[in-house]
Amino acid sequence: MEFLKHLPETLSAVPPSTYCQTFFLLATTVVLSLHILPNEARNTLTSYGARRSDTAPPQSNTLSLLRKVTSIGQVPHSFFWHFYLLSTCLSAVWAWQYLAQGAGMGFIAEKQVLFKEPSVELGRVFLAWMMMALQGGRRLYECFWVVKPGRTPMWVVHWALGLSFYAIMSVSVWVEGSGAILESWETPKAAVLLSSRVPSTLAVFFAAWIKQNACHRHLASLKKYTLPSEGMFKYIVCPHYTCECAIYLAISYMAAPPGKTFNMSVLCGLAFVVANLGSTAYGTKQWYADKFGADKVAKKWSMIPGIF
Repeated sequence: MEFLKHLPETLSAVPPSTYCQTFFLLATTVVLSLHILPNEARNTLTSYGARRSDTAPPQSNTLSLLRKVTSIGQVPHSFFWHFYLLSTCLSAVWAWQYLAQGAGMGFIAEKQVLFKEPSVELGRVFLAWMMMALQGGRRLYECFWVVKPGRTPMWVVHWALGLSFYAIMSVSVWVEGSGAILESWETPKAAVLLSSRVPSTLAVFFAAWIKQNACHRHLASLKKYTLPSEGMFKYIVCPHYTCECAIYLAISYMAAPPGKTFNMSVLCGLAFVVANLGSTAYGTKQWYADKFGADKVAKKWSMIPGIF
């Protein structure tokens, strides 16, 4: 009871950016902690789509219980489009909030500036927001007009976690620029969109953005359960995940406050992306090895060339 009494005071002593970072790091920890489980249990909790295989008899009572738990609240794998619809809509909402000097953005920004941390320049806040909007918009487009809709189920926990990620990320891309946002409301002035890091960062972003689309188009062109082999797939098992990581790294670099290389809120989000997609890439490589032969993927990196 004493803890609950002081909870509002404790929560107010933390900037909104820290809430974003904490969510991402906790989610990352959960994903990584699953790797201490036996393979069958981990696959039951994390696998979905073509890699999901729960037709074999369970090897223990614990595994049987996990299968029963994960069978509750199954949603179609095709519900991935919900993630990108939410991301795109929230990008539009925060843009409207900025233009209308909305109460939602104002409340979060005012809480952030209380801690007197360096603010990202307004121009780079706009560019980071634009990059996030372009990513969400392109992925939403691909879900309907490029990617083949999945018919296999996924656990509702995966769906809820994905929605939470995009909701928090929609705030993370601008929250560390709260000072510049509030200042622009008080004294309107043109945002500086061109600075030293902008051209190179946009080059990396659009290269990864275009390559990821090419990867998705190649996957969509394949016959069911065929080994991808064109372009980046010659060297990486999941190059579309590699591109996803590069995209968030570029956003983090673009939205970095003065004196910092990266935006920590977005970088913590990237940590979750790496952990989550890395786990999926690892499982995908194993699935390919079992289905097409280990020699077909032995020389390929799972996701990050030279590292993983």
